[in-house]
Amino acid sequence: MAGAGGAALSACGGSLDSAGDAAGGVAKSVSKAATASASGTTIPPAASITDSAGAVWTLVGGRVMKNGAGVSTGSSVALVQILYFNGIIYAQNGSGVWYLNGSPWKNIGTTDPRTVIKPSNTSLFYGINGHMAWGSGIYYTMTAEQQLAILKDLGVTMYRCDTADAGMSTTLAMALRGCFANSGVGIMPVLNPRSAGWNPTGTEAAAYQLGYDLAVRCTQPLVGLVTHIECGNELDTVGLQIGGDGSQSSDWSPSQWPAFRGVIRGMIAGVKAVDPTIKCGVNVGIPMAYRALQMLWNGISPNGTATGVADSASLRWDYTTYHWYHSSGKIECAGRNNACINVLQVLKDSFNVPIWLTEWGWSGSADSATAQSAYVQETIASYYAVKDKYNIECIMMYAVIDPSYGLIQGDGVTKTPAYATFKNFIAANPVTA
Repeated sequence: MAGAGGAALSACGGSLDSAGDAAGGVAKSVSKAATASASGTTIPPAASITDSAGAVWTLVGGRVMKNGAGVSTGSSVALVQILYFNGIIYAQNGSGVWYLNGSPWKNIGTTDPRTVIKPSNTSLFYGINGHMAWGSGIYYTMTAEQQLAILKDLGVTMYRCDTADAGMSTTLAMALRGCFANSGVGIMPVLNPRSAGWNPTGTEAAAYQLGYDLAVRCTQPLVGLVTHIECGNELDTVGLQIGGDGSQSSDWSPSQWPAFRGVIRGMIAGVKAVDPTIKCGVNVGIPMAYRALQMLWNGISPNGTATGVADSASLRWDYTTYHWYHSSGKIECAGRNNACINVLQVLKDSFNVPIWLTEWGWSGSADSATAQSAYVQETIASYYAVKDKYNIECIMMYAVIDPSYGLIQGDGVTKTPAYATFKNFIAANPVTA
């Protein structure tokens, strides 16, 4: 699913730098953060604000000025305040409407961006995927309130949504401060470096810097609003596999490994730099790619052998995320040539951290509506039955709305038979902790 998401996101306006300006998909360094004004600084009473990129902001005659030049916010009402909060510049007009700095600026409503509402979901287990922050399509035309109503009807408590820049994260943040507040439904953002200019064949240093800057930009608007962030989406599927099924070190490209490892290292470090309490997850998309995760964890690089070569760059994450679809067979008896490898047991034994199945679903249009419903019933029941055995903390179906994989068709209205199957199972098998 990462390929489709990445393609759509790349058309949504690119990434934003730390001040919110278009960065053309190239992450800008945040090394100047030490010279920036304190988070929460406003004009008035301050005379000026210096953002993390070193730009100086002022307010003159109801107009925002950046480095002495007027900036258009799109507000027809005079501006009365500039706010610098969590690395982002905002402006408020005389009618109480807030705007997020960008190209163009974005009207984000009347909720003060400083309003922090702690996540209220009491359970993590039942979740689903969506694309709330996309800039086009059904998720763009459907309001946060409408999406929340569907999630509440299904009974899920976690919503996985992708983000690739500060503007997308602010869309999620405003939903969390708005209708999602005290709703019992939380959002787990997933960072998408593929839509932020990540080069899978580049250097580890460049990949690390891009991942770090991306994570800082995307995490800053979400401080206090989310508890978990997934660092990357199926990055192993972009030319990294060179043979086999992914279960051996020699299946992975030595030349692309540094950029793969570097961007994940950078994202984890960037999230933790903004808020060390947020838990970071790492995933793969190839069914038997658990070996790639083991190599990251243990500081191993592929070198053409089954065991790989040891080096000093090992990673740690707070929860392991994994994707599994109907087309891959049974997750507890997987692999080629009847190998019958229990992937859940491998993940538990390898990392000893909670497991999140952040994408699972049927085989797209290859499965009939009847087969989709049967698959949902069988699979959700099997995950529910073994959640404690393998420390499975969350299962997130793909997706709430999708023409091939959705519980609801692409029109956002038509429900598949699997919708009722999914909903009824959750209602009959609540998980409260």
